[in-house]
Amino acid sequence: MAGRLENRVALVTGGGRGIGRAICDVFAREGAAVGVLDLKHDIAERAAQEIRETGGKAIALPGNAGLRQDVMAAAERAQEAFGPITVLVNNAMWNRYGPIETQDEALINRMIDVGFKGVIWGYQAVLPQMRQAGHGSIINIASPAAVLAMKHGIMYSAVKAAVAAATRSGAAEFGPDNIRVNAIAPGPTQTEGANLVLSDDAWERRRERVPIRRLGQSVDSANAALFLASDDSSFVTGDMMFVDGGITYAFS
Repeated sequence: MAGRLENRVALVTGGGRGIGRAICDVFAREGAAVGVLDLKHDIAERAAQEIRETGGKAIALPGNAGLRQDVMAAAERAQEAFGPITVLVNNAMWNRYGPIETQDEALINRMIDVGFKGVIWGYQAVLPQMRQAGHGSIINIASPAAVLAMKHGIMYSAVKAAVAAATRSGAAEFGPDNIRVNAIAPGPTQTEGANLVLSDDAWERRRERVPIRRLGQSVDSANAALFLASDDSSFVTGDMMFVDGGITYAFS
């Protein structure tokens, strides 16, 4: 039985770990050929290799999602390997929380480069290929912080709000080419990176704030991405899907 993404080619930025890796795994399981773009070469290679070992199709694309030339080169390599890209997931993000006085120019520039410019470079890299294919689905990873106030998260909130705006505007601009643009806003999600900086007590405090009383897992966002990448969502564009257990609207 064919998967929901059979004959699709997907590029996932920040695809080596966490939510990005879960998206790569789910997409490959559903029949897509996946380009795994990640800053860390070994992580990208490991992810692609493990997908291939389970019968999927994947290629490692080491590169920095915040650099236009790296994203353009990754898209070209994915097309050479599998054909035109028809699904893009702009997942890569680099972030540091802290009082605004602590946010120096280098830190702010890096957050904007990866978290927002990376979305724009992704658009530019895949649009010609999607137009060639006659369809496409672009999925941006936003955050509830795009619409909620967040202490010590001014820059993170600003970047994710910009991603949300670029999602809406992209949907309007690319729609006539049969290219849909949507966003996912994950709530508290237990990823490898988050587990390194959050204690068990901190996770428990987050869990208690979620209306359905559990924390998110990377696969929760991956399953939402699958819906948005597939024909099941063919009339959905310009939307931001909150995969957060209800926390955004409970505290808005």
